[in-house]
Amino acid sequence: MKQILIGLETGATGLLALAAALLTVSESILRYLAPTLLPDWGAEVTVYLVGWAVMLGASRLIRDQMHVSVDMLVEALPPRTRWVLRVFTCLFGVVIAGFIAYAGWLMVDFALMLGERSDSSIRFPMWGYYAAIPVGFALCSATYLWQLVLLITGQEG
Repeated sequence: MKQILIGLETGATGLLALAAALLTVSESILRYLAPTLLPDWGAEVTVYLVGWAVMLGASRLIRDQMHVSVDMLVEALPPRTRWVLRVFTCLFGVVIAGFIAYAGWLMVDFALMLGERSDSSIRFPMWGYYAAIPVGFALCSATYLWQLVLLITGQEG
């Protein structure tokens, strides 16, 4: 099940990034070859696609421990102190990412209440873009929680 979820996350992130790249390239080509055919929403949709890709990809950085960290200092600590520090980091990550997910949900709810839409011709509902924040940070919080469980049960050192 874990591999299926990781595959879905990776696939979705890749598809979103690919769509953003293709849209950017097509817009660049149209700008020079047929500027009258250039849609007014291309850059906007690219930002939405990249925003979602970044938010979905953030939990992978946590899971694979590829985020920015001060490894040299931590590796100099005794093993027990390293473990305690990792537990604290996971707890802190669960709380902070959970708070941002909650605040993001409030933002989505507010945009829904206002019926906020983009200014381009597609009139994209902004809650769809804003939803990347609570979804992405909920995934980050869940990833930190999973790492915490693995640390406490001794399945990860």
